[in-house]
Amino acid sequence: MFDFYPPHWDGIAGFMIRKLIHDDREQIQSILIDTHHFNDDEIKVAIELIDVYLNDAKQTDYIIYVIENDETKQAAGYICYGKRPLTDWTYDLYWIAVDPNIHGKGLGSQLVKHMEDDLAGSGGKIILIETSGKAEYENERKFYTKNGYEVQTIIKDFYRRGDDLFIYRKYL
Repeated sequence: MFDFYPPHWDGIAGFMIRKLIHDDREQIQSILIDTHHFNDDEIKVAIELIDVYLNDAKQTDYIIYVIENDETKQAAGYICYGKRPLTDWTYDLYWIAVDPNIHGKGLGSQLVKHMEDDLAGSGGKIILIETSGKAEYENERKFYTKNGYEVQTIIKDFYRRGDDLFIYRKYL
């Protein structure tokens, strides 16, 4: 796994991908809140995963990277993924969020590409993504499709009545 992409990486000028550090926690929490896509319980779970990653050096369940603005040295987004329990090569993308003030610059796609390269390099073969079927998640579903993920299945009324579970999949 890479600690960061070197300065000549093929990404977006002015940004670097690196592992999450303690100083990123509050910025990521702000990004999660500012997107207005996650409720309080979802943000709480996202922060719990960040805390496990940051506070348990022996944990292997979560892999977290941030995309950092070179000028401000602040996290502009993050991605959290990990191996699906009891599988040989299947991984879940748990969380991805980018500062809503800079959406549309390709930062989310760069994070997804980094995850895919990381997992392919360590024997990963399948990535799964679970998301809501609510109308306000339409942009997220389009984002996954744009990045080469296909709907594997839809479970009606999974979260609650009228809120379906969409499961996306990509073979590496």
